[in-house]
Amino acid sequence: MADVPDERARSLLRTSKLDKDWLVGDKMTFADLAFVPWNDRLDVVLMVGHEMKFDGFPNVKAWHERMVSRPSWKKAMEIRAKLMDEQGLMSNGMPKGVSNMDEYMKRIQEDE
Repeated sequence: MADVPDERARSLLRTSKLDKDWLVGDKMTFADLAFVPWNDRLDVVLMVGHEMKFDGFPNVKAWHERMVSRPSWKKAMEIRAKLMDEQGLMSNGMPKGVSNMDEYMKRIQEDE
């Protein structure tokens, strides 16, 4: 079952024909705003390096870069980073000091 999100993500990228600036219509819409956070974490889902997540998908990469270059996105990510840090979490949502899922599961079991 672990490969289901991976397959969905790859399927989405394969079928994307993003040959325009925005997902819907000729301007940024809620669709773009709703999709960019998920798209930003695609490297985690695909288990590839951050710089490799859009390999073979130049139009998706260009759209993503337009979205994350927006001042509002940058500000939101600064706020997110601060809140995550205050809660003792890394950017991937894992507790600081935990490097993989096995360590995380072990920590949860020890806390029970």
